[in-house]
Amino acid sequence: MPLLLMFTSGHSYCQEGGTFLAVPMSARAGGMGDAFTAMPDEPLGIYYNPAGIVFLKRQTLSLAHHIYLQDISGNSLAYVSPFKNWAVGLAPALFSMKEEPVYDSLGNDTGERFTYKKTIIPVAAAYRRGNLGVGLAFKSYSEEIGGDASGTTAIDAGAIYQLASWRVGASVQNFGGKIYGYDVVKIQRLGAAYAGGKYLVAADMKREGEAGTSLSVGGAFSPADAVKLRAGWRMKEEFGGLTFGLGLEHGGLSFDYAYISYGDFGSTHKAGLSFAFGPDAGDRAKLKSFLGRVGEATGIAAERLTQVRTVKAAAGTRVAVADFTGKNAPGASVSALTGELRAALAGSGLFKLLDKSTMDTMLDEQKYEAGDCSELKCAVEMGRLLNVKMMLVGSLSKDADGYNIKVDAVDVKSGKITAFYEAKALSKVGLKDVCPKIVKKMFRLK
Repeated sequence: MPLLLMFTSGHSYCQEGGTFLAVPMSARAGGMGDAFTAMPDEPLGIYYNPAGIVFLKRQTLSLAHHIYLQDISGNSLAYVSPFKNWAVGLAPALFSMKEEPVYDSLGNDTGERFTYKKTIIPVAAAYRRGNLGVGLAFKSYSEEIGGDASGTTAIDAGAIYQLASWRVGASVQNFGGKIYGYDVVKIQRLGAAYAGGKYLVAADMKREGEAGTSLSVGGAFSPADAVKLRAGWRMKEEFGGLTFGLGLEHGGLSFDYAYISYGDFGSTHKAGLSFAFGPDAGDRAKLKSFLGRVGEATGIAAERLTQVRTVKAAAGTRVAVADFTGKNAPGASVSALTGELRAALAGSGLFKLLDKSTMDTMLDEQKYEAGDCSELKCAVEMGRLLNVKMMLVGSLSKDADGYNIKVDAVDVKSGKITAFYEAKALSKVGLKDVCPKIVKKMFRLK
């Protein structure tokens, strides 16, 4: 029972309440050491950074079961609906403890029973403008300890900035309100995450009321498209330790499990199911238009721009295009997209394009094997060998929702990505038509 009180009302060791608000709520986050501020990519991410829900593309429903310390268990249900540049979400959670008998000073059963319950109901809204997402959550929090009940409300706010494969995020949580006469525990989070290919790495700095500041690190590895292996470490003097998790995905359905160590106090387990359904936010907004234009609905007109950064290129800029990489996409489509981008660059009249044949000859003479050149380092090295000012690299991948197109323009001298274009296409029909749009958008052509 002392451990329970220390985790809830704060009666036993500090002058703050509602410390159960700091408990990890997501199995996905828990498996990564709770380092989730920059990439809370699921409905339960509301508990880490309310801005995260605006980066979800489809309606998503999540269910989670939590086995906590001292016979405490709980369940949570979360739902997020994105639309245009907005998203709204709801994520109620209920925890309770098995009833325990109450004994007197002589060890006799008094016939009374000790109970514990807590309820959290956050309602969140988020907005995205370009690469920046901001969010706000209002939460109702209540506890019942041995028949004594108290409740309050609190506010969370957060922001996330995304640049290519990187994200940085910050959030402040639990501002306002008192529980059992104590201010609720205030939490500030600052995090960064990188998601590239099969890997995800993340780190969070977390200031948690009177418990002070701690660091959490974690990551995920995908040995196969449907499998994610997660691990992390929560570097806290108390209640810290190793975490690991497993994720399985198929279509819009995913299962997540997490083991979280609390050091000498024991360990906890979390398991959850998520289901993403319906068209993504951009497609829903355009559905009425699509139905009126049947020819566009099946071609690249169903392409939805998700991210873009533009640059004004000087006339006569010498450029080359590396062969696109592909993932779950037909090789012929990947090659065709590369060729169409070269044709669009040449047809713009702005660039001096190094053609494919000349590129291969020059690289062969220098005994350079290009291979899969989707990384920044490879693009810079190839560009220097080809004596061009700008290298374009890209990828085409396929998932359950369609085709993902990504193009980066790399300045060879500075080694930086100066422009990029990312989009989603519902079908491969007319993929070639997207290349002139990419060139016009990235390089601000009329």
